[in-house]
Amino acid sequence: MNDVKVSIIIPVYNVEKYLRECLDSCINQTLQDIEIIIVDDCGSDKSMDIAQEYAKKDNRIKIIKNSQNMGLFLTRCEGIKSATGEYILNLDSDDFLDLRACEIAYNATKDGYYDIVTFGSYYWNNNSASLFSEFERSSFDSGDEFGSWLFRSKNISWNLWGRLIKRDIYQANLDFLMSVNARLIMAEDVLAMFVIYHNCQRLNFISDMLYYYRYNPSSSTNDKSIENLKNCIDSFEVVIAKMREFASKNQCNKRWQKLYISLGVHECDILKRRLKIKEGKFGLMDKIGAFIEGRWFVIRRKLRVKFGI
Repeated sequence: MNDVKVSIIIPVYNVEKYLRECLDSCINQTLQDIEIIIVDDCGSDKSMDIAQEYAKKDNRIKIIKNSQNMGLFLTRCEGIKSATGEYILNLDSDDFLDLRACEIAYNATKDGYYDIVTFGSYYWNNNSASLFSEFERSSFDSGDEFGSWLFRSKNISWNLWGRLIKRDIYQANLDFLMSVNARLIMAEDVLAMFVIYHNCQRLNFISDMLYYYRYNPSSSTNDKSIENLKNCIDSFEVVIAKMREFASKNQCNKRWQKLYISLGVHECDILKRRLKIKEGKFGLMDKIGAFIEGRWFVIRRKLRVKFGI
């Protein structure tokens, strides 16, 4: 396939209920110069029968099969390795795109000038859309300029989906990302965007709402069991260690790097408190500590956003 502008990467594992809507949103994109890479993570339902059905009808669809179940993080990386498009768009297999997503986002790259284009998203639940994330139009012509803006942002966006990312930049960082020797069930986006942001110089945020993030009750993020909470904490701790490792080896904007890692630690601490509550171990001193940490987090954020300190 020649002149592929966007490679859509779709890891697939037991999503037969949602996969048709996901794939329909891809094959009907108004931008036709795309490839759709489906990575089979060895599920047990009929998802891949559906994928094969679509692949027979559309030669832009490429199917890759893992030799064994690898989880979302490494499965996505396998798709990235095979991509040939100028830009990468990550799409979770239970989500879907606005039919103009690729066209609008690709046009916002300004003929390849921007390394990454970020757009807004909706939260999709019971066939109803509500706001998930939105951005004012902002563009940056250097990593330092972006880093200063990010440091003063109230909310840090670190999801991988909802963006076009230049393939060369993404693939250049795959070795480091795939060096993670643990199965991540949470925070994989945090690590990937930390690394990608470090290597982007020109970034564009647009106000268009182009991604639909679906509430999926069977998703690991919605599993509140003690075992899953422990696994999520383990994932965050691995990711925090890898971010620190990357930062120690690469030139970067120290202020936003420190902020980004501290937010990861904050999210991990929230999970640890939830685990203690689940286990019935959340005592008075924990409540006092959580209250103090929560208030201090809010104060620090206000100082950072308003005064840049």
